[in-house]
Amino acid sequence: MKLPVLQFENKRLLSNVSWLLGSEIAAKFSRLFVILILAAQLSAIEYGTIMLALACHEVLKLVLRSGAGSQIVQCNESQLSEFVRNGAVLQWLICLSLAAFQVALAFPIAIFYDNSELSKLLILMALAYIPYPLVSVKVFLLHRASKMRYYSICNALCILAENISIGIFALLDFGIMSVVYGKWVFVVLWLSLFAFAPVKNYGIGFNKPIFLSLIKSSGQLLSTELIRALRLQLDVLIGARLLSPELFGVYSFAKSAGVGLSQSLNNAFNSGLYPYLCNKHRQDTLPNVTLKIYAFASFVAFTFILQAIAVPFYVPILFEQQWQQSYSTVAFLCCSALPAIYIDTHCNILRAKAKYQYEMYVRIFCLAASAIGLFLFNANTPIDFALSVLIMSAVCLLVLLIQPCFFGCISIIKFLSLRSHSNE
Repeated sequence: MKLPVLQFENKRLLSNVSWLLGSEIAAKFSRLFVILILAAQLSAIEYGTIMLALACHEVLKLVLRSGAGSQIVQCNESQLSEFVRNGAVLQWLICLSLAAFQVALAFPIAIFYDNSELSKLLILMALAYIPYPLVSVKVFLLHRASKMRYYSICNALCILAENISIGIFALLDFGIMSVVYGKWVFVVLWLSLFAFAPVKNYGIGFNKPIFLSLIKSSGQLLSTELIRALRLQLDVLIGARLLSPELFGVYSFAKSAGVGLSQSLNNAFNSGLYPYLCNKHRQDTLPNVTLKIYAFASFVAFTFILQAIAVPFYVPILFEQQWQQSYSTVAFLCCSALPAIYIDTHCNILRAKAKYQYEMYVRIFCLAASAIGLFLFNANTPIDFALSVLIMSAVCLLVLLIQPCFFGCISIIKFLSLRSHSNE
């Protein structure tokens, strides 16, 4: 009886990840369309301004993952109704607070980077957070039910609409504001599509003990997601200070042309993986599939290598002369995404086991190591900066791989020491 069930679950994992990867690949082709248009319509400084604003926005946006979503996907059936009802309240609290927080930070960020255009972009993009709670719980329930086909199609349509609209607005000479208008198009379509998601409607409610329990877990996840978001955008946030505006624009282009696709595939893989891991954990069979999960991650990582190899061919063909110097930078950044998929997979396994604190420790280490490394290298060209990112990403993964062996050796030494003392 177990073999058919196992085969069904394996097929479901493959199906979920395939749908997510397919939607991300389709969406990223439209992202390439946007990069082509923005690279043609904007100067390097304007391109850098857009990427810096998006980096700040994405750091805060990933905090949305710290809400009730992980717990709704992970919880037992007996807890589901109360978690969903109270989770809806929590999502409103998080999204409204996040919008206010981004607005409050807009001017200090603009002053820090000496770029007055940033404040306008950040304030207007913050408005996009406000309506998300109308459908966010339905999105969580789709993930729990592993209905990734519906989610992936809707998500791809929203990203396609956003990217195409950004390109159209840029062609109409809306400049850096094109990104803001694209975000608004995304939100409107997201709300329209997920309002009809095929999941049960639990309504909204408040139960103080359940709500406080969600708040406590969300607090741990908030720190973890904020650290993860900072780690993802760290090179942009530091590069905007270390590089000149024009060189930072070139680096920003290289990142969007290279690592943007890799990060999307990584996010798609881990989004499809998490419900599967939670289900395995509820069945107490998670240790049995760990090796298979990492093998699957290796297959996705192989696509990053293929992209890095293809960079010298597609960058000169697709982009204008001012961007030609960046193809080596693009290749290095593609390779830097390799360690990230293994680190994210490891953290996903910890989260499925509700080991939120351990996951946070891993994220803190990766963030601290990367920040220290980037400042120590003190790179002043895009290619040197990309090489620094690659080296520090590899160091983070190497330490995580060595860590179990290190602690295993310590345990063995302690055991032998205690045994020798007992013999004496």
